[in-house]
Amino acid sequence: MLRVAAVSLTATLMCHSAPVRAEISNSVVKIGILTDMAGPYSDQTGLGSVIAAQMAIDDFGGTVDGKPIVLISADHQNKPDVGSNIARQWLDIEGVDLIADLGSSGVALAVQNLVRDHKRLAIYSGPGTDRLTNDSCSPYGIHWTYDTYASGRAIATAMMDEKLDTWFFVTMDNAFGKSLEETVSKVVIERGGKVLGSAKHPSGTSDFSSYILQAQSSGAKVIVFANSGADFVQSIKQAREFGMTGNSPRLTGPAIAITDIKALGKQSAAGLQYVEAFYAGLNDKSAAFSKRFKERKGSIPGQAHAGVYSAVTAYLQAVEAVRSDNSEKVIAQMRSKPVNDAFTPSGTIRIDGRMVHDMYLMEAAEASATPKEDWDIVRLVKIIPGDQAFRPLDRSECPLVKVKGD
Repeated sequence: MLRVAAVSLTATLMCHSAPVRAEISNSVVKIGILTDMAGPYSDQTGLGSVIAAQMAIDDFGGTVDGKPIVLISADHQNKPDVGSNIARQWLDIEGVDLIADLGSSGVALAVQNLVRDHKRLAIYSGPGTDRLTNDSCSPYGIHWTYDTYASGRAIATAMMDEKLDTWFFVTMDNAFGKSLEETVSKVVIERGGKVLGSAKHPSGTSDFSSYILQAQSSGAKVIVFANSGADFVQSIKQAREFGMTGNSPRLTGPAIAITDIKALGKQSAAGLQYVEAFYAGLNDKSAAFSKRFKERKGSIPGQAHAGVYSAVTAYLQAVEAVRSDNSEKVIAQMRSKPVNDAFTPSGTIRIDGRMVHDMYLMEAAEASATPKEDWDIVRLVKIIPGDQAFRPLDRSECPLVKVKGD
């Protein structure tokens, strides 16, 4: 038997009996959206994440505890050094209390170190790497939306259940892609399948022909495109041009979003299965938020956008409850309250920084389908409960979690 003991750095702060007093630093709550404004992930994150954050602020009334809420944003260009420099200026000079979205695993891992050193808060809605709550976890970082562990295991399990047991990867050569390939491969091998090979490509690739030919010649039953955004869209379109249509081989992008499905178009997307953290058609709250978002953006939200809205809302609720923007107090308050909103009806924040919620196995609609709502271009195949989707704490390498034998 294993017993998981959480190391709480904030518990003592909650035990003082002194009366709560307002302590909003600089008399303003400042939120920074650090995102990809023009690169391969700009549809998934970008301006949509800024709009989602502003919606959360507007819905909150624009102030918290009588102090104004200020939103700023910047483009990290998917470069860790650029993202780090912006984040450092925000923390050192501009007094930003919360950095959100991020939208790049490399940038997110760099910012994770900065917010730890500055004792400020970062909530990650865009990046996928599961290292943010595993070996690189931080008491000041919360991973809100999806991660490579949840998305990778879900899609691998679903397809191995269909006896699709030989796999080939076309993988983006970065932290996100490598993490996704590793997760999927583990499930395939555990279930008795075989990984026949892998081809790595840089972010921003325009010609995928050599990678697709390697995948095609492998004879694999499943070809995994362990990438996302514009890279995923381009790679799938080119795979279709090479004759990869129908279900032989089966193509998948485990960690994409509905924004990618829309960008692909009906013919290229038809039948693709993937895993997402947000489904606009889940319930009335999800649908209402999606329609309001579309009024501002012109398109429905992806999972990162819904995640930003949810995360900023939860953050502001916590600041209001503790009447402070002190990170330790805010995080403790956020952990104490379940998340029930347009993004998820059942979210909880663990000690490792993982916001645990249901995930959704999705499938792109057939090309002949006529959608009634914008989100009907996909259909919900299966709800994956959060406690099954995300890495269990007893398998965590997060230093905030101690695993002891009985």
